[in-house]
Amino acid sequence: MYRTIVSSLAISLSASGFAAHHEEPPPMVAEVYECSLNDGVTAGDVVALGSGDFASFVGKYDLDMTTFLWEAVAVSPPYDEPDVRWVNYFPTWGDYFAADAAWLEYGGRIDVKINKLMTCGRPTMSSFHQAGEDAPDAPVKPLYIRVCELKSGNTIANALAYRNAVNRTQNEQIGSTVGSYMFTPGFGNAGFDYGAMVTGTPEDMAKLMDHSRDGSTGKLLTAAGYTEPASCTVDLHRSHMMVSE
Repeated sequence: MYRTIVSSLAISLSASGFAAHHEEPPPMVAEVYECSLNDGVTAGDVVALGSGDFASFVGKYDLDMTTFLWEAVAVSPPYDEPDVRWVNYFPTWGDYFAADAAWLEYGGRIDVKINKLMTCGRPTMSSFHQAGEDAPDAPVKPLYIRVCELKSGNTIANALAYRNAVNRTQNEQIGSTVGSYMFTPGFGNAGFDYGAMVTGTPEDMAKLMDHSRDGSTGKLLTAAGYTEPASCTVDLHRSHMMVSE
């Protein structure tokens, strides 16, 4: 199954700067695979394999990649069917193809174990932009994604500028750092213009979401002249770190 993960879905990770004064980092490559857990299997079982045998495989063959499992918590149609999403990030396409070659030659034993845990359909391809600060490391993080369609007259550049402003405002409010990213669809991934992702430690995300609940973040953005350039729905996941290289 991981062959499909590594060879079928490629997300260009286009980082758009940690803040306006930072130089934009070069784009990365990532992949997301949507999966249903097999009978009797939990997300924790997949995480154990991902952070165990799979992480050992990544280390043994010196692969430059980071891997997460996104466990669905509250997800709106039409993206609510998968139980989990397996997400790999690579710094370059060279790293991506190095991982693909290593898996095809040496990954068969772990591939069998993965297939016993979950069943995955065909992947999709997207671009992934950094839209604010980088997310802090944590074994498990709440992660929400605003799935958005641009309003008339707006562009992805408008959305990136808005998401950077949101991230600055949120981090100022909580006195800490959460990460902000933005997906734009690529091959096989239609139906939305972008997905805005926010993630951080459970404690910081609780503060951030309470500020959203009481309307204080929105008031600050409005006072600063920012208006959301899209209509969005919001999905909640639990992000488990499995590999960090």
